[in-house]
Amino acid sequence: FWVWLQGALKEPTATFATDKKYSYTAFALLTIFSAISFFCTIFHIKHAYYGHMATIDSKALQQFPSLNLFSIFSILVATSLFFFSILMGGFVVKRFVDQDSDWTLEKAFQEYSRLFAIPILLTGIASFFALFNGLRFAILLCLISIGLTLLANLYVISKPSKDSQVDPFYRLLLAFLVNGGILFLFFLAELALIFDYLRILAFL
Repeated sequence: FWVWLQGALKEPTATFATDKKYSYTAFALLTIFSAISFFCTIFHIKHAYYGHMATIDSKALQQFPSLNLFSIFSILVATSLFFFSILMGGFVVKRFVDQDSDWTLEKAFQEYSRLFAIPILLTGIASFFALFNGLRFAILLCLISIGLTLLANLYVISKPSKDSQVDPFYRLLLAFLVNGGILFLFFLAELALIFDYLRILAFL
């Protein structure tokens, strides 16, 4: 996998027929690192900032959700839904807007996993800093990672298929609408899972 990751870092847009387990491993690592970063961030914020507030008002922490096994599961599911929504949005655009019959879910995994090589490294470093309460640097790395992830998605959906018969402008417009609609639907599900925890982050 390390050899595969090095190749993806050097040539993220290259297309190679590689073992699909590398693509799945890349998505799993990206999801786990992002979930760890998010959970550790809200954990440290709640126990530091709100711990200080609790010395003033003992009821300060009662209005916020507890961090337990269920919260870990919710964050992990929401994180996986975020990355899967990007993959699904790109798949739908390439398969149905571009009418590219060669574009399968497996190919989408391979294409996106190479583009996500840099975010994997960034979220890995971010999870390490978040674990040891280096929150500001961890959040900065995560924001950069999210930006690169969205940029990778933009790269995939904006690249027209060779067989596309639609005018490039309308094809791009339709691709944005379809992709945006899918991302929005998944975003609602993600928000429902982690909304209470986002309230904690609001006071960073």
